[in-house]
Parts: sequence; C-alpha cells; structure tokens
Amino acid sequence: MLKSSIKNRRDLALFLFLLSAVLFRYTLVEGLPITAHAHGTFDDALFIRLAQTIVAGDWLGGYDKLTLIKAPFYPLFIAANYLLGFQFKAMEHLLYILGCVVFYLALVRVSVNRYLAVIPFLLLLFSPYHHGSVERGWFYAGLVLLVVAGLYYMISLRLSTGRIRRHHSLLIGLALACLYLTRGETIWLYPLFVTAFVFLFFQKDKQKMVSDIIRTMPVILIGVALPIMTVMSMNYYKYGVFRVTDNATKEFSSAFKLMKSVRAGKEIPFVDITQDALDEMFVVSPILASLKPSLKGNGMQWGALVCRRHQEACGEIGGGYIFWALRDALEAGGHFQSYDRMRNVYAGISDELSKACQSKQLDCSRSIWPTRYPVRLNRVDDYLAKLPGFVAYMLSGLNGRVPGYGPPVGPEERLKVFRQLSNTTLPSPSTGKSYTVSGWLISNNPEKYIAIVPKQARGYTSRFSLKKSPDLSPHFSDNAYADLSRFSTEGPCPGGECELLVMSGAEQVRLEQSLIRPGKAVEIDGLHLHVDSVESKLAKSVISGLTYWKIDAFKSIGHLYNKTLKYLSLLALVVFLYACYAFLFRGYRSLLLGGVLISLLGIIGRLGVLALFDDFTQSPVIGQMRHFIPIMPFLLIFIGLNFLILFELLFSANRGDKRSVNHSGISR
Repeated sequence: MLKSSIKNRRDLALFLFLLSAVLFRYTLVEGLPITAHAHGTFDDALFIRLAQTIVAGDWLGGYDKLTLIKAPFYPLFIAANYLLGFQFKAMEHLLYILGCVVFYLALVRVSVNRYLAVIPFLLLLFSPYHHGSVERGWFYAGLVLLVVAGLYYMISLRLSTGRIRRHHSLLIGLALACLYLTRGETIWLYPLFVTAFVFLFFQKDKQKMVSDIIRTMPVILIGVALPIMTVMSMNYYKYGVFRVTDNATKEFSSAFKLMKSVRAGKEIPFVDITQDALDEMFVVSPILASLKPSLKGNGMQWGALVCRRHQEACGEIGGGYIFWALRDALEAGGHFQSYDRMRNVYAGISDELSKACQSKQLDCSRSIWPTRYPVRLNRVDDYLAKLPGFVAYMLSGLNGRVPGYGPPVGPEERLKVFRQLSNTTLPSPSTGKSYTVSGWLISNNPEKYIAIVPKQARGYTSRFSLKKSPDLSPHFSDNAYADLSRFSTEGPCPGGECELLVMSGAEQVRLEQSLIRPGKAVEIDGLHLHVDSVESKLAKSVISGLTYWKIDAFKSIGHLYNKTLKYLSLLALVVFLYACYAFLFRGYRSLLLGGVLISLLGIIGRLGVLALFDDFTQSPVIGQMRHFIPIMPFLLIFIGLNFLILFELLFSANRGDKRSVNHSGISR
C-alpha cells in the first residue's frame, strides 16, 4: 500500500512537471508578434494572399502565375486559425509541442524509464530554432516531427501490444497528406519512411506480418488520399486543374523536359537551357518564339543570380531560374489568364519541339532526370563537397542564429491584411533603435567595410565585423579573398529610414532601404553582396514588457543550445558508434537504436537535398535558416536517443548482461 501510494505521488509529480513544461513552452510563444514581409511576393505575401481568398470563400482566388505554384496547406492553416480566432504562429508551435509529446509517449511505450525520457523530451521541446515570419519552414518542421513521432509511437505500440490500431493508421495517413500538401519536396523523407514502415511491420510471424500490412496500409492510404483528393477536386472545380500545383501537369513536364534536352553550342556548367539552345528552339517553335522578348530581355534578370557565382554562366539563365523565367514569359504574353490557356501553350511548345527533335532539326540527345531538379551524376563530387559545410552550419546552431522579430516591411494596405489574418499585432517600426544586418560580401579587394547610415544624418556610427567563410570560398574559387567574406554590421536607423554603405578599396556604393532585406542579392561595381538577415532591436515601448521578455528568453535558450550543440552531437556520435559495435558483436538490441537510425536518415536525406538545391538554384543555401529548420528536430532526437542508449549500455555492462537490453534497467 505504501509503495503504491509513493508511486502514485511520483507519477502525479511527473505529470504536473511535464504539463508545466508544455504550458511554459506554449506561454513563451503565445502572443508573440509576427515579422511581416509584405513584399515577399513568392513567400510571405503569397501565403497571406491565398489565405485571404480562402477566408473570403473564393478558394485560392483568381488564376495567375503564382496561384497554384505552391501546395496550399499552409494558407489553409492560416485561414482556419483566423476563422477559429487563434494565432496561427502560436498554433505552429502547438503543432511542434504535440510532436514532442507523442515522441515522449513513444519512448515510455518502448519501456524507457519515464523519468529518463524527460531529458530528451525537454531537449526537443525547447528547441529555439524557429522564425517569426509567415514562412512555411517552421510549420513544415513541426509536421515532419509529428509524423516521425507518430510512426515511432505506432512501432513501439505494436512491439508492446502486438497491435496496430486503425485510428492511428488513419491519423498517420492524414498527417502524411498534410506534409505533402505543405511542401512537395518530400523525397528526402522517403528513406526514413521506408525504414519506419519496415520496423512497423517486420516480425518473425510472417502470416501475422502480411495480415498487419493488409489491414493497415489501406487505412493509411485512405488517410493520404482524402486531403489530397479534396485539394485536387477544389482546383479542378475552380481552375480546371486536377492537380495540387499547375507545374505538375504533363504538358508542362513534357515541354520543359524537351527544352532541357536540346543540345546547341557548347555545354555551360550550371545552365540547363543555354541561350544558343533557345535561339535554335525559337526557329522551330513559333509559340516559343513569341516569348522571345521576355526570355531574352526581362528573363535575363534571373541570369544575374547565377552570374555572381559562376562567370562562365554570365549572359545565361542559369540553374533552376529558367523555370521562373519561363513562367514570367507566359504571364507577359497573357497566357496565365486561365489554366487551359497556359496548358495549351505548353502543349503547343511540346508538340513543336517534339516534331523538330524527330526530324533532326534539333539535337535532343541530352539526358535529363528528373524534369525540374536535375541530378547531375557527374557532379556528385560537388554535392559531397558541400556536405561538410552544411554539417558545420547545422552543428553551430545555424551559425548562432536565434529567433528574431523585426519591424513590418511593405505597403500598409498589405500589412493590414497580415495583422488581421494573424489575429495578433505587428511590431511598430523601430524609431531610433539599431539595426543589425548580416550576410556576405565578395570583392577583389581585401579591404571591406559596411555601415548602416541614417538618411537624415550627416554622420553615423556602425559596428562592423568580418569573419571566415569557408562555405563560400568553393563557390568563388577565383577570388583570393572569398574565405573572409561573411559580415555583420550594427548601427542606428532613426525612423527606420537608412541606407547600407558598402566600401571596398576605391569602390563605394549605397544601397537603398528597399534593398536591405533578407535574401536580397546585388552586384554593383564589382561588389557581390548577399543579405542573410536584417534584425531590429525593438524598443520596449513598442511591444509589451512581457512580450519583450519572451523574445529575450528564447534568445537566451538559443545561445545555450548553440554553445553546447556540437559537444552533445559529438558525444551522441561516439555512443552511436559504440552501440553499432554492440549490435554487431555483443547482441545489443533496442528500438532506441532504430529511432536513432530513423533520425540519422532524416539528417542525411535533408542535407543531400540541400546540396542538390544549392546546385540547382545557384543561390547559397547556407545562411537561409528556413531550409535547415526541418533538420534540427532530427538532430535533437539523435542526441536524445543516444543519451538513453548510453544508460542502456551502462546498465547492461554493470550487470554483465550481453543479451538484449530492450527491457533492461532503464525500463519503467
């Protein structure tokens, strides 16, 4: 009786502690302002625009070149939260918190000591790697965590009870569909999912295994199909497109693949469709020739983005930018007035090019796979060369990046919509506080200086620092000073009106306010500048003291994670390698090791896709926090599970037990 009473009190204390941790984590983000980038035509402003039309009952609104370019689940999420009266940014965090809770329950189900499981749970729960803008990267990371945690829970439940519950299967299917409808780039998750499903179904009783597959997979597939078919049906009803996005249509894929298969003149690295190839296609395709003014004129603005990294590609539309240049050309020609008109243009181009290829008017012998994200097998060494830099960026805590909440940028009428749909406030523009701008500057002169200069002031004060940039030097191998190119500068900006003064040797240029924004890249007078982040230190009078404290608290947590991440990762790697040795030679068996494998596949898959993406767009991925955010939960799971494995192995060693320790001393 006494032992039972003590156990009940301990369980109650543990429950209250976990509940307090979850509530505290949610309190840190509830009510935080969003960073509104109303000029973000392809991201922030697009998601808000689509959410606005959904709220108005007009699905995704009028059809243009951007309406169906991205999967619509994130705008749907924003709209749903607005209609329910919730703050969608807080709900993004709640989604992530739910994933953490499911992960903890999975650990307890697999017989991990519930008190020890608190440590990896807290490590994952208080991850500081998120952002406050209207960008789907953090939402996507929360969905990925929820799906992986759900699969791990199903695996642990099947091992402990021998059953796979149908409602869990349906929920996993729905979550997988939501994941696909958020971002289409799910290919990096395939190895992880295959491994997870092998763990879920594999067992010695083959008949039972087949029975579980037959009972479970249809339910999962129904869960996957329902949301996707609903979105496709809505697109068909509104636009005549039975697809999630309009770039998935066979007419576009056929035309684009034929265009990329044409050989003309010399091959140019990082260019999929050369200007020489376009000139030959203009001769045989009247429809494509009608787009010539845009592809040879305004389309070259996309070419400048690759020229700054590879001079041999100057004068070309390099990397994946031809995709956007082609859409711009169709819009300029009035072909995005309806889906049928756009599809007919691509179908016509495909038909004309196909005939020219068959008649040998064009040399269509280039091998392209897949259509939009070309995997160049002869460049695998380049992909691999990028991975160490990506790993270093990840283990450094994204180069020390911590959550920032800056002032709103863009037209006031658009900011009003941001304010309305977020069900929260936007920070007022800073009035006299300092700005911090970071990024990289490439110049042929070792003397570099960047300052924030107030427009209304004759003098200025700015703190400037320059540091090593080994991630950039491979991309600018012809520049002797590329290894010292990353900068950070801080200075006052009264009223939010300032310019960026860039000096290198005898060169001196000023960038207008509109150019000082994350992701902006400019090339002026031989200077190559890329802005990674722009942050404003918000005055306490602009936001409440409690909100200011929340932001500061997250920054403090972020600094702690950034300082310890590489050491924790190194320790986890050592434990993992020893666990692999124990698995092979000492009979060690544990589902924790399977969880580590799943997290490791997630890390490897994401880094590989980022290496490909970096080559595809020719825009440095490192420094773009949103691309790396989905990796961070996997890294924290890798660390947390190896912490538990360490206790399993130590307990096994103390007992002298060389058998399976799946239900050993760290069990409940």
